[in-house]
This record gives sequence, C-alpha cells and structure tokens, in this order.
Amino acid sequence: MARPAPSLALSDRLTRDLASASSMDDLADRVYSAIRRHVAFDFACFATTDPTTGLITWASKTRDLGVGDVDFAAAEYGAPDINRFDEIARRDPPVAILSIDTDGDLFRCRRHREFMAPVFGFGDELRACFLGRAATWAALALYRRADEKPFSPADAAVIADACSVVAESVQRAMFRLPSAGNSPTDADPGGPAVLIVDARDRVTHMTAGAHAAVENLGGLDHGQLPPGILAVVASTRTSGTPLTTQTLTADGSWLSVRTAPLDGADAGPDVVVTVEPTSRVAVSRMALAAHGLTAREEDVALQVLQGANTRDIAATLHLSPYTVQDHLKAIFAKLGVSSRREMTARLVLEN
Repeated sequence: MARPAPSLALSDRLTRDLASASSMDDLADRVYSAIRRHVAFDFACFATTDPTTGLITWASKTRDLGVGDVDFAAAEYGAPDINRFDEIARRDPPVAILSIDTDGDLFRCRRHREFMAPVFGFGDELRACFLGRAATWAALALYRRADEKPFSPADAAVIADACSVVAESVQRAMFRLPSAGNSPTDADPGGPAVLIVDARDRVTHMTAGAHAAVENLGGLDHGQLPPGILAVVASTRTSGTPLTTQTLTADGSWLSVRTAPLDGADAGPDVVVTVEPTSRVAVSRMALAAHGLTAREEDVALQVLQGANTRDIAATLHLSPYTVQDHLKAIFAKLGVSSRREMTARLVLEN
C-alpha cells in the first residue's frame, strides 16, 4: 500500500520540531522521526561535521550495529569512492542516491561492496550534506535493506528541500546565545592528552589526560575510538599531512583534535593525536559563521572581539567609519545583542 502523503512538508515539520531540541542527540532523534514520515528507511546515521574541514566530529545512529566506526572512517576518508560526503557537499542540491549514481550497480561503490552490503545487508543509500555559508555542518545517510526498492528522485527532492533547515538548526544547537557552555575551557583534565594510533586504529600509547579527552569526545564505541578522532586519523593517514578539527563535546565545551603522521623510518601509518581546548578565537569565528554573518561582518566582529575601536576597524579593513557602524548594526541584530560589550561577553567571556 502506498504511504499516505504527509499533511506537512518535511521542511516545515523540521522547522517546528527542531526549534526545541535540547541536545544534539535529541536533535538527531527528531530528524529521524520527521524524515521517516516522508521517506522510508531501514537505518539512518546523522553526524555533525567541523565546518572548516568537513570531517565528521560526532555521529548518531538509529540503532546499534554492534561495531564501532573504524571501518566507516577508513571507507569514507580512504581511497576515492562514489558519493563520499566531501563530493556530495559540492553538489546543488547536496543530496545523492547510490543506485542512481551507480546506474543500478551498487557494487561499483567500494564502501557498499566491502562494508555496507556484506556486514549489514544494506541495499540502497541516500546521503545528504547540510550546508550553511558554503560550509558543511552536518550530514545524513539513509539505508534500505537489500530486498527493498531503491530511493527515488522524489525522495531526494524531499530531503533537499529541508537541507537548509537542518543546517540552521545544527548551528543554533552548537552556538546558543547566551550560553553557559559552548565556550572553551581552561581546565586541565590530567595533563596533556596525547594518543598514538596504529594502522589498525588501535591505541598503542596514551597519556593519562587522553583518557578524559576520549570520554569527552563520546567515549569508546565497542572498544573503538569515537568518530571525532577516527575521522581525522583516517584522513591524515590518507593525505600524509597534519590536520585539525574542532569538536563540540557533550558538556558544551570545544576541543581541538590535532593529528600528524608519526615521524621515523619505521613509523609506518601510525598517527599521533593531540586533544586540547579550542582557542576562543576559533570558537568565536565558528559562532559568527553559524549566525549568518557575511564575510565582511565577520571581519568587523572579529576586530571588535580583539578590542579595536571604530576608527581602527575602518583603517584595518579599508572602510569608512559610517560603513563600520552599519555593519555593527547588522551584526548586533543577527546576534541578538545591543552593544559591543554584550557581544563580546556572549561570544568570548561567558563561561
């Protein structure tokens, strides 16, 4: 029997349901519930991403698959493949259906052939990226069983129509103003947090402080590191270059995960991971982007956060003082503040 047409468009349903989400877990559950009323699926995964790198920082699933995310990270950030999130993010709209992009031959996709089909019995896959200001804030993957019909262009259109709503909701959840969390912390959880991860993504060495850092990033999942570490480790292993991502923890603080290949002739693919509090400047820049500031407004706001007056801002950015004031009015309106002092307190000083 055909599914009855929903009385409310998905974008309208998500606008209503996500406004009161109390946590990222709650937001993900509301996304699943709303989408299920419009697009049938067997399994779904919703993930937040670092807007500066696009790498996954946290992930939620509709059910426990009995494994961690090591194989997923290796597939997503390893060799090129069909419909990787970084490629989908460059599409307009940023939505992709595997059966369409493989001309019905799902096994052309390495991820499906080596992982999703043999391990979980999944069939077709629909993926979407949620973008704001040309940055990816979250991503979604929907799966149907191998014996179910593939996703359709109509399914993709429904999800595409809601992409901006989800992106804006994730941004609000990450940067609620004012907030008692969402600020970097100066607390030392037990010394430097450093891990060494080997080619099988096993931790071979770990400082005492790293135990607390791993817990803050979501803890071990079936004995495996959390997605926010696995994604950047896999990407570093593939690229051979150091990387840094910013991750929002469950307690509302921000942590920076830095990775680099281990130096030395016998090091192989081992990766060194360092976790530390994210700088206030980095958090402020992401918060400004999340609240829809234009590039020029962001430049002005960052100057204010550094203590510059109107004349100094005008000289630095080659603007007139009147233009600076106009930008400040727009910034205050978008942030819901009425003065430079209030803006600074909410973006930088509040703990």
